[in-house]
Amino acid sequence: MTEHIALIAGATGAAASRLTALIARTQGWQAVGLCRNPPAEAPPGNVRYIRTDFTDPASCRAAVAAAGTVTHMVYAARAPFGEGGVEDVPANLALLRNVLDAADIPSLRHVHLLEGGKWYGLHIGPMRSPTREDDPRHMPPNFYYDQQDLLTERRKTRGWTWSASRPQYLVDVAPGRPRNLIGVVGAYAAICKELGVAFDFPGAPGAYTALSEITDCSVLADFVFWCMIEPNAADRAFNITNGDLFRWCNLWPRLADYFGLKTGIVRPMKLERWMADKAPVWRKIAERNGLQYADIDDVALWPYGDFVWNIDWDIVSLMTQARQAGFHTVEDTEDQFLRHLAAYRTLKVLP
Repeated sequence: MTEHIALIAGATGAAASRLTALIARTQGWQAVGLCRNPPAEAPPGNVRYIRTDFTDPASCRAAVAAAGTVTHMVYAARAPFGEGGVEDVPANLALLRNVLDAADIPSLRHVHLLEGGKWYGLHIGPMRSPTREDDPRHMPPNFYYDQQDLLTERRKTRGWTWSASRPQYLVDVAPGRPRNLIGVVGAYAAICKELGVAFDFPGAPGAYTALSEITDCSVLADFVFWCMIEPNAADRAFNITNGDLFRWCNLWPRLADYFGLKTGIVRPMKLERWMADKAPVWRKIAERNGLQYADIDDVALWPYGDFVWNIDWDIVSLMTQARQAGFHTVEDTEDQFLRHLAAYRTLKVLP
C-alpha cells in the first residue's frame, strides 16, 4: 500500500535519477517523476513519469493533479546553463515557483531543494574553506539564494518543512550523460592511449595539488531520502559529499595505471579546444571496440572538465552538521572512481 507519494521535479537529471529509483523500490512509497522527456524505460518499482513543462504553471498544475495525494516534493530541475559563470536567476526562480505553487497542497509534508557548491561562490574564485552551511552569502546574483528564500518565506505559513542539499561535483555510472567526470576522464585517457601520448593533467597546476571532493549520486540519493523522513533535517540546509577528500596529484597516477598509460606532467590546456578535432579518433576507438557511443559528445563534455580542472583552490565542505543530525555514509572517492570506470568498460562506454 502506498503511504507516501514523492513528486520529483527533474527526475531524469543527474541529481535525481538515483533518488527516483531509490524511492521507487522503497516499500510504502511511490515516485512520480516530472520531466520534459520521460524515459522509455522506468526503473523497477513503484514509479511513473509525467511529461511536464516547468515554465508553464498550467502544465505543473496538471502534473500534480495527475500525481495524486503528494506528500513529499523534491526539486532538482534547472534552467539551461553553461559551465561556470552566473546562471539565470529569474528563470530558475520561476521554475521552482511554478512547481511549488502546484504542489503546495494540504497533504504536502516536506520539500527538498537541490543546491550545490555554487552556493559558496565556487564559480567566482577562491572561497572560504572548509565551507559551513551558515557561511555569509557572496555578492549576488545566485539563484540558489532566491530559491531557498522562496522556500523559507512560504514555510512561515505552511505546515510542511523543507531541507536543502549542497553536493559538490556529481559522479555516477550514467551512460549517455556526458557531464560526468567518469566519462570525461575515461574518454581523455582512451584518446591519449590511441595517440600514444602521456596522460598529462590538462588543468591548472594549483588544481592538481588542491584538496577536492566529490559527491556520488547514490550517496546524494540516500541523503536526500534521509532528509525527507528525518525530523533532525527539518528546515535546514546541509553540505553533502562522499565524506572524504582527495588530490588529483594522488589520484592521477592511479588512473594512469588503470588505463596502462604513463603519468604525464601538468600541462594546462583547454580540452574544449584541444579535443575539438578528436571526434574521428574517438570514432575509430568506438568502432574497433564495439562501444555504445560513436559520438564523443555522448561520452564527454569537455567544457565541464575544463571547469573542474581549472579551479586551483581547495574545495572542502564540512559534513559536521549532517553527521551530528544522524547521516553517516562515507565513500572512498579514489576507489569509487576506479569502480565507476570499470563499470563503464563493462557497459561498453569505454574501451
